[in-house]
Amino acid sequence: MSKAGRMLRGLYHGKVIKFGNQISFSDKKTRRRWKPNVLRKEYYSEILDERISLPIVARVTRTIDKYQGFDNYIVLTSPKYLEGIGMKLKNRMFDKMRSQPDISADDYLNVSPKCWEHLAKVDSEKELAASLKQERDETRLADIIAREQAQMDHRASLRNAQKTGAELPLPPDRPGGARKKRISVKQTFIKKRQDRRNRVMENKKKRASIAHTK
Repeated sequence: MSKAGRMLRGLYHGKVIKFGNQISFSDKKTRRRWKPNVLRKEYYSEILDERISLPIVARVTRTIDKYQGFDNYIVLTSPKYLEGIGMKLKNRMFDKMRSQPDISADDYLNVSPKCWEHLAKVDSEKELAASLKQERDETRLADIIAREQAQMDHRASLRNAQKTGAELPLPPDRPGGARKKRISVKQTFIKKRQDRRNRVMENKKKRASIAHTK
């Protein structure tokens, strides 16, 4: 079983297999690995109203006791510690809580009110991210429209200037500023070598002037 597959099938809270050397008294090194202490546990989810059996490490059992309930651990734990089945359970609990807005922590025995506060925070962050993305898309679209309009106006002014024989107009400026000139690796190397040579020459002149004054 691969390490990624193992973490997707249970709650490991970031625990992975570690590799290293086992050093004996004679300083002989032997390669070995340290596996997480995996247990098979069954928990009851009050929010989902079902029993869930899954592999779990001993650290998570202590963390569940600290959170005072399986549902509290799944809802309040950061997503970086919940891979695979943990995130699926988290999303299912969120969907159940959103579908039943009248239900609160008072209707459950071991579910904390912080779960609903965390759900409100997650929803507000999603709405904020969606609004920011919409603003970025609108700004990008406005820049594209302005650039195309400026190009169309420039082409029209070029045609008019060619017909009347007037001076040709300058191209329009880019809305996002002038495009930076790309420098190749060879040009960068040459510039660094010239700068180093100039520094060496300046140091030689300084030493020569100091020796002349002495």
